[in-house]
Amino acid sequence: MKRFILPEILNIPPKLYPFIFKFNEYSYFLLEGGRASGKTQSVARFLLYIMENRHVRICCGREIQNSINESVKAVFLDLIEQFNLSYDIKRDALIHKNTGSKIFFKGFREQGSVNIKGLEGIDVLWIDEAQAITKSTLDVIVPTIRKKNSVIIFTMNRYTRFDAVYNFCAKRSDCLHINICYFDNPYVDEKIKKEAQISKETNIIDYNHIWLGYPMTNNNEFLLSSDSIDKSVNLEYQIDNAYLTNSVMSVDLSASGADLCVAKLFVQQNETVWLEKSTISWSEADTDVTKGKIISLYSNWCPKLLIMDADGLGYPIWISIQKIINSAIGFRGAKKPLSKFALNARADGYLALKDYLDKGYLKLTDKNSIRQLEYIKKIYKPNGLIAIQDKKEIRKLHNESPDFADCSMMALYAINYCTKTLILESNFDSYVESEFEPFE
Repeated sequence: MKRFILPEILNIPPKLYPFIFKFNEYSYFLLEGGRASGKTQSVARFLLYIMENRHVRICCGREIQNSINESVKAVFLDLIEQFNLSYDIKRDALIHKNTGSKIFFKGFREQGSVNIKGLEGIDVLWIDEAQAITKSTLDVIVPTIRKKNSVIIFTMNRYTRFDAVYNFCAKRSDCLHINICYFDNPYVDEKIKKEAQISKETNIIDYNHIWLGYPMTNNNEFLLSSDSIDKSVNLEYQIDNAYLTNSVMSVDLSASGADLCVAKLFVQQNETVWLEKSTISWSEADTDVTKGKIISLYSNWCPKLLIMDADGLGYPIWISIQKIINSAIGFRGAKKPLSKFALNARADGYLALKDYLDKGYLKLTDKNSIRQLEYIKKIYKPNGLIAIQDKKEIRKLHNESPDFADCSMMALYAINYCTKTLILESNFDSYVESEFEPFE
C-alpha cells in the first residue's frame, strides 16, 4: 500500500483526511462537531496549502461580521507566522506574494439584506460558524458560487436539528459530511480534555452540545423538547366532521425590513386536536399590500376567528382590518396575562402552545414553524413567572425573527383563551368580550 507523507502544515486529525484526499470529488463539505475538534484549524491549514501551490480566490464568510476581528483572519495569521509563509497582509485580505492567491473576509448580511458583492468567480467559499446561516442567506449565496469546480465548505456546531445548513447538506451525494469531536483530535492538549471531563460531570446537556456537537433542543432552557415537536409532527388522529367548521386564522406582521408577514389557518379536527392546515408568508413593505392579503386570505379561509399582531407597526393595520372584519382580535404580547404562570400575553400564548403539544392536541405541518419552535427559550423571572426570550435577542442569535413560531403562538392563544371573541380596546387598557361565540 502506498503511503502518503503529508507536509507539516497538513497535520490535521486523521478523521478529516477525506476532506483533503477527496477535495476534488465534492462540491460541498460539512464539517460539524464540538469544541476543540480541529475543524477550523484544519480548514485554514488546507486552504493555505492550496494557496502555496496554485492561484485561487477564497472567501471566508459569516452571516454577520461587524468587524474583521469576528472573522477567522487571526487563525490564518498565526499559521502564516508559524510556517513562515509569504503573504501581503491587508486589513481585509491576505494575498500570497508568489502565486497571487487571495483570501478575503466577508459578512453576508448587511442592514437586513444579503450582500453577495465579491462572491462571483471565487474558487472556495468557507463559511465558519455556519449554524448562524439562515435559509434565506443560503438561497442567495449558493447559486452565486457557480464557477467550474468551485467548492463551499461549512464548519459549525449546530443549535437545532432543523438547522438550515444541515438540512441543505443532508443526503446530498455531492456533499462530504464529517462529524468530529475533541476525542477524534490527537492534537488536543490535556487541559482541554480536562475541561471537557468537568463539563461532562457537571452538566451533561452542556457537554453534549459544547463538546460533542449535539443540537441543543432538549436543553431545559428551551420551551419545547424535540420529543414533543416530533410527537406533534407524527400525530395521528380520527377526524370528527362536527368540529371541522371551527377554525382560527392568525397573522404575525413584519416589524422590520428583515422580518416576514406570516398568516396561518388552524382547523379543529375533533374534540381535542387542531391541525396547522395552511401557512402563507410575504415580505412586501407596502402596508396596503399586507391589508389586501389579509382580507383576501380571510375571504378564502373563512375562519371563525381572526387574531393578528397589534404591536408597533401592526397596530394601524389591525385598526384598518377591524373596520372591515370587526370581530378581529388585536394581540399585543406585552399586555397583562390571562394565566397565573405567565409574565405577559406572549408567554400565555407559548405556554398554551406547549400544553397542546405535550397533550398531543396539535398537529404541526409547516417546516419553518417547526424549525423556529425548537429554539424558543423560556425565562424564569424572580417572581416565578415565565417569560419568553425577546424577539430582538432571538434575531441576534439566529439572524431571523421567529415570525412563523409567533404566528402559531397567537393561534394557540386564541384557541385556548378565546372561546368567546376577545377584542382588544384601542387604548390597550383591558380586554372586553363580544357577543360572538365561535366555538360554542
